[in-house]
Amino acid sequence: MSKKNIYDHDWLYTFLRPAVDRFMKASYRRFETFGMENIPKDGAIIITPNHCNTLMDALVVLGTFRDETVFGARADMFNKPAIAKIMFFLRILPMVRQRDGLRNVLKNNETNEIIVDTLKHGVRFCVYPEGRHRPARSILPLGKGVFRMALAAVSELGDSRNVYIVPAGLEYEDYFRFRTTALLSFGEPINVTEFVRNNPVENEVQLIEPLRKELSSKMSGLITYLPDDEDLAPSWALLKMIAAKGDRGGRLHERMMHNRDITSQIAQKKASDPEAFAALIGKVRDFENRRRKEGISIFSFGKSKPVLSLAGRTLAGIALLPWFIFCATVSLPSWLTFNVLKGKIKDKAFRNTAGFGVGLAMGIILFIIYTILSFYLLPWYWACLFLLAYIPSYYSFHDCLEFWRRTISDFRFIGKGSLKKMYGDILDEFNA
Repeated sequence: MSKKNIYDHDWLYTFLRPAVDRFMKASYRRFETFGMENIPKDGAIIITPNHCNTLMDALVVLGTFRDETVFGARADMFNKPAIAKIMFFLRILPMVRQRDGLRNVLKNNETNEIIVDTLKHGVRFCVYPEGRHRPARSILPLGKGVFRMALAAVSELGDSRNVYIVPAGLEYEDYFRFRTTALLSFGEPINVTEFVRNNPVENEVQLIEPLRKELSSKMSGLITYLPDDEDLAPSWALLKMIAAKGDRGGRLHERMMHNRDITSQIAQKKASDPEAFAALIGKVRDFENRRRKEGISIFSFGKSKPVLSLAGRTLAGIALLPWFIFCATVSLPSWLTFNVLKGKIKDKAFRNTAGFGVGLAMGIILFIIYTILSFYLLPWYWACLFLLAYIPSYYSFHDCLEFWRRTISDFRFIGKGSLKKMYGDILDEFNA
């Protein structure tokens, strides 16, 4: 019997895939893609997103395409044979990093052969060139692995098929809160075959370094990018303060581009007067510490008529209370399990992955249980109505929690004149 290839058809994978894609998209209040036209229709395709939200990054990429995608993940996840088999079933290959030791890095040669074979058969490959995840609005230095596999593919495929690296940017409204927003953007591809043809050099490094600079630049242009320095976190806080005053409508890509305009203004302020910018950043840090201590969302500061807005939100909350109680009751095993897991997760970036996993596993189990009970205890039409109402309950429950979190924030905001003045003074100083 011939050895099974990672891209071969698998009936169980094909059966489970629609449910996984559906639950991934349900894990976000809004999910959008941009720049799909930048992905070449033919050729060998290597997708390279930034890595900021653990397993959700892969699930977002997977759910964007209807056909197959093979992924790369850090090799230490494959140490146990049972886990390695599961990863192979999920179409994930081990990627050894330099920190894993030179001897282990040599194992990438075997992996690269599988990747080239995968590309040769028209299946795209997705790898995260930063080498590790980090929930930050920046890009880590890119490793050489993606370029070595691309060059190996060029060598193997020759002129029969072009090899492309397609930069991608993942943008989340929040890395740690469940049910926020997700945007996946694709940039203009890098034709590695053409690059090699136009740069006939013998030294691989001479090919990799310009490719790495180009890819890093293109990836940075697909997210709300901030320089990776000591001001990264307060600069993002300043951006949110400025954006809170703007229009939060429109498509996610439009929001991202608006945020990029603000990052440009921040960069100009920092370059023109570093001392004044440092003083401003100090005030932003003080503001953030106080805002968080008071438990007030940044969204509360952007409202021109906070009292009227609060009155409307309160009435809407009262009207939605029966739906909230229903959702909380029928999805209690799911959200309770999620809260228990969330409290035990040290890396907060894994919380969204936990929310997705619980929604998928518990959602299916509870649906089966509720189907049996409802059709046994209720007339068929009431049973169908109940099941239709149950399906969005886990996600609606989280939406209701977020609604009430912001409403409570608005209550706390009323009367916080000194904090509101602090916010206004920072914006006035920035715009001066």
